[in-house]
This record gives sequence, C-alpha cells and structure tokens, in this order.
Amino acid sequence: MHSELILKSFQKAIVSLEEKGMASPSKSAVSELLSDYIEEVCDFRFGERRLRDFYNAALKQEEVEIKQQAVRDGLAQYLGFRSFEDWFVKEQNGADADKSLVNDSTRPFTFIVLFLNRNKTTLLILVTGFVLFLGINYINSEKWMKWEGNHFVETDFDGHKAEKGQIVIFNENKMDNFKKIEPTCETQFFNSKGNAQLWYGKNRKGELEYFTDLGKHPETGKTLKPITKYMINKYICVEGKSDL
Repeated sequence: MHSELILKSFQKAIVSLEEKGMASPSKSAVSELLSDYIEEVCDFRFGERRLRDFYNAALKQEEVEIKQQAVRDGLAQYLGFRSFEDWFVKEQNGADADKSLVNDSTRPFTFIVLFLNRNKTTLLILVTGFVLFLGINYINSEKWMKWEGNHFVETDFDGHKAEKGQIVIFNENKMDNFKKIEPTCETQFFNSKGNAQLWYGKNRKGELEYFTDLGKHPETGKTLKPITKYMINKYICVEGKSDL
C-alpha cells in the first residue's frame, strides 16, 4: 500500500506542476514539491532523494515501506485525506479494508498516533482528573490527628485545617508518647544516661509549657528545647532547689 501511496502522490504532483506551466516535470522537481509539502503540514523534514528512491522502486513494482508516520500522513494529506489511516481505509473500500488492515504492520501504530494527536486536550483532562482522583483518595486514606488540650487525638481530614497546620498526619508514636504535663520536683527529668526526658517551649501567650517527647510545640510549631537543670531550678523547683 505504501507503493500505491507514493505513485498516487507523484501522479498528483506531476499534474500540479504541469498546470503551473512546467512541461514534463522531472522526478527531482516532483520530489522537491512533496518534500516541501510534508515539512510544511507535518513539520517533518524528509529528503527529496529518498522520495525519489521510493518512487523508482514503486515504478519497478518493488515493495516500499515508509516507516515515518509523518511522511505517510503528509502524502495522504496531499491526496486530500486527513491521514494515512483515512486514506488506507477508503482506498481499500470497506470490507476489504478490514482484511488488509489486519495484515498492515503499520496500522496499530498509525491508529495510536492518530488517536493521541486528535485527542490531546481530552487525554490531558482525563489524566489530570485521574491524578486528582488518586490524590484525593490518598489523602482520604491517610489518618489524621489534632492537638486537643494536652495530647493528640485522631480526627477526620479537613483541607482548611490541614493548610493552617491545625491537623497533621497521624503518628502513632506522637499519639502514645507526646503529652503536655505539669512537672514537679519529683518528675524524672533525665534517664539513666543523663538524657532529657522533658522538653519545653512557650505557647502563644508566652507561657512555658512542658512535653514528654521531643518535637514541635503543637500550637506555635516552634521546636521544643530539652530541659536543663537551670530551667528546672528556675521555673519548676522554685521553692526549694533541686538536687539534680
């Protein structure tokens, strides 16, 4: 079928050049016309020499295979069709076309490329919608938590609250270990290795608050500081100095 496409394209180009006053147009002139047309409508440069070689092969009834989709579509459009697929189907005339299409190795690729080219906007919308759908489902599948009083509690997702930082993704460790407490002199501030077991930070009112795990203040978002002996003696054990 590619041979027939080449022959018919050359025949039409010859007639076109003759109508413009060129007597007996050469193969080079015809090839140049078709090459320029393909580049113009398909934005693909295909050398006139290769077109001429295809034409010579087709005249000898040799098999011609045009691998470039843009060249096939360009020649088909020159013949007045929307694409090679369109030309091929109409050329084979109905039922025979279906049988030939099955044997045409280029058909699956032709159909896919044509479909993508003709439906770019629709496909973009579908892909965007699918991505948003996956994103929403991912968010909804996540567990969330919020700060309530002196500890975290599980809660439903709320876009506005998430944007403001009022809810955060569920963290089991924070749920179990991050609490706000009121320490006393009897509180165990350090472990056996001397590492802090209490962290502190100021709330929006500027008041010191104490927490049982490292992290950020649940209201201000500022990183908490590990407790020190100085802070214990100055703010917690005020009446009597700690033996720490």
